[in-house]
Amino acid sequence: MARPPAWKHTLEEARRQALVAIDFYNRPGDRRSFADFIVHIHLAWQNLMHADRMRRKVEIFYRENDKRRTFKRNPDGSKKTWDLSQCLKHEFKDNDPIRKNIEFFIGLRNHVEHRYQDSVLVATAAEAHACIINFESELVRRFGPGASLGTELKFPVFVQSLSPTRYEEQRALRRGLPQGTSTFIAEFQDALDESIRSDERYAYRLLLLPMRGPKTDADMALNFVRQDELTPEELQELVGQQGSVIVAEKFRNAANGDEVLPSAAAMQVRERILFEFGVNDFTRLRKKWGIGPVKSQSKDQLPNSEGYCLYSPTFKQYAYLPKLVDRMVAALSTEDDYTSLVGHRPTVKPDNQ
Repeated sequence: MARPPAWKHTLEEARRQALVAIDFYNRPGDRRSFADFIVHIHLAWQNLMHADRMRRKVEIFYRENDKRRTFKRNPDGSKKTWDLSQCLKHEFKDNDPIRKNIEFFIGLRNHVEHRYQDSVLVATAAEAHACIINFESELVRRFGPGASLGTELKFPVFVQSLSPTRYEEQRALRRGLPQGTSTFIAEFQDALDESIRSDERYAYRLLLLPMRGPKTDADMALNFVRQDELTPEELQELVGQQGSVIVAEKFRNAANGDEVLPSAAAMQVRERILFEFGVNDFTRLRKKWGIGPVKSQSKDQLPNSEGYCLYSPTFKQYAYLPKLVDRMVAALSTEDDYTSLVGHRPTVKPDNQ
């Protein structure tokens, strides 16, 4: 019996790595590992690209200085295969949403710390879902329906997402992103064309609505309706219903969605204290606390900035988190505190006189 071609073994490894990645993503509680998801989905894509190129008998090995007959070697003497980034350059156009989605996770791989991985998982759920769906789509497109993972996959639904009252918990997780990760996500997404950011092959977003009324034999537990197949009236009716968003937050230029620029932050503080408080007062106080940029328009931050602000590539300046507004409100409760922190006597707002 003839041995199967080598590409078939590589294809099976791609499928296996994808299933391992999905298993890590869907595990409950402490058993979940988003970092392992990224590692294994990376290997799944790399093996898929190699398998298809091997089947087509095209290059997958690095050459020495472009010499066609001399291969680069690994320490054990084996030929050095292309990494995933190199494969993407040859398999997808520069602005292909699938390529950009994979490149997002290649970059994110170095920004995931174990203690923050739940925050990263929530912040990147749309991209993760798209990555899995894209893998299945490319798997079938390149190798046919027989290679599909469809019979082995289950639709992931997070119980936490099913209750609107738990929505704030997810927002809190998003706000828990370390600043380096927040900055990477914001800068990567800001560099993308709007057409890619809104493409479901880059970020797959879902709106979950409970189905009411009597169940019929034809009903499925989950039914998918594409947004572009709805009339404006049907879409408005859906959006207006009480439902739970799984991965449906609209793309934001900032990483978490709660950040505001200095003028807006100052206004939020003013609304919650007894005194007038402007953007110059805000700047004096955040500098006194060592928070924000070293100087205007600088990316360099003061030493106590972690958790209070992040750099927004869109506005080319720092944006500030609710945590800083809350801290300022708590600190400016009396005239003496205000004078000590801001550097001048406060003016009581007219409505508090």
